[in-house]
Amino acid sequence: MAQHLHCHGCGAQYERQTLQAGEWSRCSRCGTTLEIFSSMTPDSWLALLLAALIGLIFANVFPVAILGFQGLKQSAGFFDAVRITWSSGYEPVAIMTFAVGFFFPLVHLLLLLWVFVPLTFKRLPPHLGVALIWIDHLKHWCMVPVLLTGILVASVKMADLASLSPEFGFFALAFAAILLTGIGRLDSHNIYLMILDLGLPVAHQAAVKPPSPAAISRSWALLCSAVILYIPANMFPIMSIKGVTGDSSHTIMGGIIELCELGSWDIAAVVFIASMLVPVFKLVAMGALVWQAQQGHVSQLEERTRLYKFVEIIGQWSMLDVFVVILLSALVQFGSLMSIQPSAGAAAFGAVVVLTMLAAIGFDPRLAWRRAGHRSFLN
Repeated sequence: MAQHLHCHGCGAQYERQTLQAGEWSRCSRCGTTLEIFSSMTPDSWLALLLAALIGLIFANVFPVAILGFQGLKQSAGFFDAVRITWSSGYEPVAIMTFAVGFFFPLVHLLLLLWVFVPLTFKRLPPHLGVALIWIDHLKHWCMVPVLLTGILVASVKMADLASLSPEFGFFALAFAAILLTGIGRLDSHNIYLMILDLGLPVAHQAAVKPPSPAAISRSWALLCSAVILYIPANMFPIMSIKGVTGDSSHTIMGGIIELCELGSWDIAAVVFIASMLVPVFKLVAMGALVWQAQQGHVSQLEERTRLYKFVEIIGQWSMLDVFVVILLSALVQFGSLMSIQPSAGAAAFGAVVVLTMLAAIGFDPRLAWRRAGHRSFLN
């Protein structure tokens, strides 16, 4: 029986073709990549998964950095940041940070191991369908690379105030982040094709469900909530600093201005893009995509599909400033001399990130094609 590929961008279906090295297949209607030739075997993926799991565990067992301030030293790891955020009264931020920075990546890796250990021995894993569903769900919420970038930004922020030296946990985190970036290409679609290529007796994938119109109203609700929360996220301080010279607080824009005053224009640009431009861009872009799909516009469907994919990819990088705040809170704990704590702006901004990501994940780009009169076809 012929194997079929389903385009998740526009809903078209194709008969699967055998690819050679360097080849890939794309949808002729919307340009979405359907399959890329890969020489990676299940045992190769298994080795990467085990290495990433070891790196992730080491990154959280060992301290990430040691901060020296006026003769005092403070070491901190990821769990220290979560604990201090929780004790500061911002439990939702602590839970969210723990989930996307450690728990979800850990469960994601364990599920992939559940699948690839049997595949290495050319056996089907039990409960394959359930595992693949959760692998797809968790993939969006694994933010280890964003956490690593947050550490680098926090280091620059403290450069003129104290001495910061990276520890073993930092290098383990960098190692895990690199591997997790590559592992991110594994989804249910690619794993299913890999199983077919192994010749294993896997059941045929269930028919792909048509896009639900309910996604439009759901996306509008999430986007409107994000817009409302974006106001306090920028008006309220994202962190507060207590020291012998007095207390101060910083909003997101205040932190960017401070980085510019320190001469770190490149880091300031990264934070400005991730914390200011990206959230606004996501809100505007998703609003436009949902509205055009709702109205059944037939123009620029291919461009709108590419825009949706881009919004989906950059969504998690808005979490950068939240990570910076909680990492600074863990590192800068010197009693009456100086301490940093997260503030209400961090909670509001974290909620904005989550809501916009949920809006993007819940929206189905096939709706735009379907409402414009296009249907699935087999080519």
